[in-house]
Formats: sequence, C-alpha cells, structure tokens
Amino acid sequence: MKTSDLVDLRVLELEARLKEAEERWHEAEDRLRRQEEFFQMAVHDLRSPLSAIVVYAELLMNKVMGDLDDRQLEPIRTIHRNCTSLIRMAEDVLTSARVRAGSVRPRLREIDIALVVDEATKSLQGLAEAKLVRFHVEALDQPVAIPVDADLLARAFANVLGNAIKFSPHGGEIRIGFEVEEGELRVSFADEGPGISPEKRVAIFEKFRRGDTGEQAGHGLGLAIAKFFIELHGGRILVEGVRGRGSTFLVGLPLGG
Repeated sequence: MKTSDLVDLRVLELEARLKEAEERWHEAEDRLRRQEEFFQMAVHDLRSPLSAIVVYAELLMNKVMGDLDDRQLEPIRTIHRNCTSLIRMAEDVLTSARVRAGSVRPRLREIDIALVVDEATKSLQGLAEAKLVRFHVEALDQPVAIPVDADLLARAFANVLGNAIKFSPHGGEIRIGFEVEEGELRVSFADEGPGISPEKRVAIFEKFRRGDTGEQAGHGLGLAIAKFFIELHGGRILVEGVRGRGSTFLVGLPLGG
C-alpha cells in the first residue's frame, strides 16, 4: 500500500472517530436537556401542592380560620417548617442541575458578604425561632465586598445554617464569624450540636449522606449543594470541631473572585 493511501486511510479513521465523538457529545447534551426538563417538571409538581400546604398552615398559625391553642398549633408549625424546607431544597436541586447543564451561569457582582449572610439568616429565622436558636453574627472591622452570585451563595449559607439549626440543642446559639487571611475571606458557622466524627467530615458533603446523629430528619442534599455552589465561586468548605462539643463549618472565598 502506498504512503498516500495509508494517509488517506488514517484521515478516514480520524474523521469517523470525530463523527462518533460528535454524536456522543450531542447525545450527552440531549440527556442533560432531558434531565433539566425532568427536574423542572418535578419541582413544579412538588412546589404547587407544597406551597398550598404552606399557605393553609400560615392561615391556621395566624388563627384566621379560628382560635387554636399551643398544643394544636405545634404540629401545624412542624408541617409549615418541613414544607418550606422541601420547597427550598427542590429549588436548590433544580438550580444546581441547571448550572451543571450550562443553562444557568453564576451572575457575579461585588457585594458585601455580610449582606449575603444576613439574607441567609433571615430566610431561616422561622426555623431558628422554632427551636429558640439564636444567631450571633460577629461584625467585620470594615465591609468586605467580593464578586459573587449573591443568590447562589445565600442559598449555600442557608443550607449550612439549616444543618446547624437541625443539630443545635433547644435554645442553642450559632456563631457566625468573618476573617480575612491568605488572600481569602473566611466565613465560619459554629454550632453547639453533637459534632462530627473526623472520619465523616468529608463524607457529609456527598449527596444523601448525613452526620453521626441518625435520628435527625433530612434529605442528605443540603451540604452537597452548598459545597457545589461555594466551589462555583472558586471557594472551599470544610468542617472542624470536637465530637460532642459542636461543629464549625469554614467557608473560604477568594478575595479576587
């Protein structure tokens, strides 16, 4: 066989491989598109009935439909908290799927990170009040503004705080601190819960994983989604603490974006 024939054969083989790779790429894109469509339908189907339950629970809690005592209101408050948590989790799952598919990109703008933390704490005020858990936010000496997607980062912080509330004792305190060091802004979330064993401090950021306290309810998605949103900003998250003496979640965000 002539050299030119071998070259032509090699070119044909490469063209066939490129065509196969292109077909696989289109198949992958189609799978991602169908996955996003599924999440959108699932979230819509979940959100509508859950939102209706939340509205009726609020009517009952506000005694619009008649007077109720504390014993009767307590299960209604539980229903309200759990449904609100499910709605937030469903929206987080949908958003993370959209980002992974490339249909949604983080919208970065410089913002004081303390405002993002404030938004996260406000979104969980009802959940914290139900357990009489207090937020103690340590102020920075001066505002630190960094380029972030405020909505995604507030969701990440809310998931970390939601986990802290879940494992906090009744009447506990969650301390939120800030520190600028080694080119990054570090935000810490310290709770008074049971703590996390060293061998589980990586696994808790994986999907459908929980900490050591098995009796606590949860979806096993909150910290995984928080990690994903934080890493979208070039950041990192880890957990420290002593077993039996609480946990501290540390979020590091690059000052340069």
